[in-house]
This record gives sequence, structure tokens and C-alpha cells, in this order.
Amino acid sequence: MKTKKFVLLVAALCALHVLPAQQEKLPVIKARSNQAEIKTNGVVRSTWTIVPELHPDVWKTREKEVTFCTDVDSLSFTINPKVKKEYDFIVLLNEKDSAFTRIQYGRESLDPKDLITLDFFALIPVNKPQNFTTKGFNRGFRASFSYPFPLGRSNYYVGVGLGIGFYNYYTSLLDKELSYKKNKLTITYLDVPLVLHYRSPKGLNYSVGAKIDFLVNSYTKYKGADGVFGSEKEVKFKKYHIADLAPVTFGPLLRIGWKKLSMYATYSITPVYNSNAGSKLNPICVGLSLSFAD
Repeated sequence: MKTKKFVLLVAALCALHVLPAQQEKLPVIKARSNQAEIKTNGVVRSTWTIVPELHPDVWKTREKEVTFCTDVDSLSFTINPKVKKEYDFIVLLNEKDSAFTRIQYGRESLDPKDLITLDFFALIPVNKPQNFTTKGFNRGFRASFSYPFPLGRSNYYVGVGLGIGFYNYYTSLLDKELSYKKNKLTITYLDVPLVLHYRSPKGLNYSVGAKIDFLVNSYTKYKGADGVFGSEKEVKFKKYHIADLAPVTFGPLLRIGWKKLSMYATYSITPVYNSNAGSKLNPICVGLSLSFAD
């Protein structure tokens, strides 16, 4: 009997504890547009799209003062993670749709994340050797991974990573009488970039830095008439490890764009060929970049 009374008493205490939580009303702010802004310490930190279908829609931050602003209303929170890490409220959109929204203490939603970037570019040869003439569209591709180091609470961060690039030069033959379809020089570099990035809450981004390229492979690929035996029969061959290429090159890097898409440019200050080769070749790369955050 005593046990039964004890169980009933515990159940009653639990009910009294849960009831106020159930009756607690969440703050409500109104909105006519589904676009909003989030401010931290009075500065716009991120744009926000109100989505009633999400339950909840979460934005994470490590800041202490956060204000959620719609086109007609606003709501401010003082974040104290020792007391509470989640702050819930309702955004009433157009007086009919309720969006359950949460400000949560944690890694910021705007924090730069690990970045994978794909670069597609045209190669513009500068300071070409006399016997180096190009034909057609010289082009290349580069893939890189960057790990971010945020600079305080600003929108700037330093990225350090690793990349690999493939540079294709479509060259002409010295023998003008020889018929051919392809004569290509391909150089592969493993590179280490060091870049200062900027990301605005609205989508603008730019990057300024440099990269060091380490030569890992090179070859020429020929497809055309047999120039050795004078035959018109088509031959194909590759020659690896091209002589006189510089083992290390260096140059600046620049990107500017909107969200995932950017314009990309680099310049090789260090010549592609060794100084003792009597040739230089300093390529400019201009193209587009696609960036993907982890």
C-alpha cells in the first residue's frame, strides 16, 4: 500500500513539473515576406528564408546577442549556454503560416567549412619559347581541398589545403608539312594554396592568395602522320617525363564570385621551364570555379 502511494506521489510531482512546460507559450513575431535577417551584436550576420515546413528550422551561433529581423518585426535573445542552449520562437508568415524556428548555441551556421573547389580555366601562355607555338584552345582543370581557420568573428578566414592541377598545351609542329590531329603537352602539379577568403552573408565571396606547385608528371601526346619514316599512316604515341621543366613553380591566385560560382585567375611568376633550358613560359589561367562546402 505504501509503495502504491509513493508511486502516485512521484507521478503527481512529475505531472506538476511537466505542466508548466507544456503551457509555456513561445514568442511570436510576424512577417509578410519569407526573407529575414539575423543580426549578432547589431551586425547583419546572415540572410534567412522562412520555411514553415521545417520543424524546427535551426540557426546555430556562438554569439551572445542575437536578433531575428523580419520585414515588419524583430525578436532579440541573450544567449547563455550555461543556462540554455536552445531558444525557440514562432514566425507567423502572412497571418496564416507558422514557422517553428530555433536559435541554437553551437558552431555558427555561417562558419566557414571544409571547402572543395573545382576550377576550369583557359591557359594563356606568356613569355613563350621561340619554338613553342600553340594551336587551338589551351585549357586545364584543378581540384582542391581547403581547411578554414576563421579570423575571430569576422567573415574572413584563412584557407590552407592541397590541390592537383592538369595543364594542357596544344602545340604546333615545327614541320609545317606534317599532317597531324593532336600534339599536346600535359603537365600535372600537386599544389599547396594559402588563401585569404571572404564570405558575406548575402553571397558575395572573394579569395586572394598564392599557391606553390610541385611537378608530379608530364608527357606529350601525338596523333598524326609518321614523321620518322615519312609515312602517311596515322600513329599515336606518348612521351613521359619531359626534360627541362621546373620542379617547383609559384604564383598568385584570385577568385571573386557569388555563392558557389566564381571567376578564377592565376599567374605563374616562376617559369614553367628551368632557367638553364633557355626558355621561360609563364602561363596565365583564367576561368570559372565551383565551390562546395562540406
